[in-house]
Amino acid sequence: MPRILVVEDDSDVRDVVVDFLQAAGYAVLSAASAEQARSLLAPGKVDLALIDCLMKGEQGDSLAEHATKLGIPAILTSGDPNYLSYLEASGEHCVTFLPKPFRLRDLEELISQKLAVLQDKTA
Repeated sequence: MPRILVVEDDSDVRDVVVDFLQAAGYAVLSAASAEQARSLLAPGKVDLALIDCLMKGEQGDSLAEHATKLGIPAILTSGDPNYLSYLEASGEHCVTFLPKPFRLRDLEELISQKLAVLQDKTA
């Protein structure tokens, strides 16, 4: 069963996403901040990270970069329509970006695609 780490500071959004992913058959860990997430992020413990860009403290893009360096694919989310432009302009757009609000089925499809690529690499 694939393990997904959901990093989201909005508890309502985090709860909806966690519940949805668990119902879809994923093992889900969650964190309310990047600092909390760093203690959970480890190869073999997490297969994919879903990370909110804008949080108090460390921002999601630096956490996503850390996850990527560990070999853990990341999906960044943000409700700020300008955030993708910022990432591209700064050269930090190294991960998949999903703008909020998103449909849960779109999220599940994106996660399935990312995990399939990861599985192909390990096969």
